[in-house]
Amino acid sequence: MQSLALKHACQLSDALAVLYAQPDPATLFDRLAAALLDLFGAETICFDHFDAQGTMRFLGAWPQHLFSTEMLHDASPIMTQHPLFEELFVRQNALPLRTSDFAALPRFVRTDLYQLLYRPYALTHHLVLAARVPGWGTVSCAIFRSRQDFTEGERTLLAFVRPHLEGLLRCSGLAGASGAPAGFAPADPPVPDYFGLTRREADILFHLAQGRTDKEIGRLCSISPRTVQNHLQNIYAKLGVDNRTAASRRTMAFF
Repeated sequence: MQSLALKHACQLSDALAVLYAQPDPATLFDRLAAALLDLFGAETICFDHFDAQGTMRFLGAWPQHLFSTEMLHDASPIMTQHPLFEELFVRQNALPLRTSDFAALPRFVRTDLYQLLYRPYALTHHLVLAARVPGWGTVSCAIFRSRQDFTEGERTLLAFVRPHLEGLLRCSGLAGASGAPAGFAPADPPVPDYFGLTRREADILFHLAQGRTDKEIGRLCSISPRTVQNHLQNIYAKLGVDNRTAASRRTMAFF
């Protein structure tokens, strides 16, 4: 029988209290994302819906400028390259799984899927749960980190989240009569244009908020450190700040 460490049990209790406090289905995925990102100390989270025919529908990613519709459309034909795809969506394993349990990192990062979808944000460590919702299909919850793999304790923690995730989805009324997620159109997640940023500037600001250096940002964005610095000057001007620390603080609520 799985058991939670006291620290994880307390964290889970706090996260669930927030989730159950507001029943509005229109904000369910936003609240799930906020709770799980905080619970796992992760950088990014993504939700997808799979119907009975295996058709994938993007529900959203947080931060919201990640994984554009174009990127996901291009990645869809090669999604089977993900180390967890067969185990979760063919064999229908109900347990949370880590990418590192099924593929060595050097092998995974060489795949076309990683290069297209995950490399721009250095999202190398994945913890994924596929929750089955009767009458709806499968909702995948993928949690990403760039620097540190997920532990066995964190995998157990997500297993305890699973029944609550399934229950919240069932009770939310999001599943329409056709089995499709009612009220969730596969719209392109917006570029963070609240400051007039371009998509490139939003990407650079995301990496800046993660504490990365100009050299690291340049490597991840396939541009030179000097070009990163030029983008940062434009970002600072749009944010009304004059240094990277102030820029990170200015956008803390969004990243």
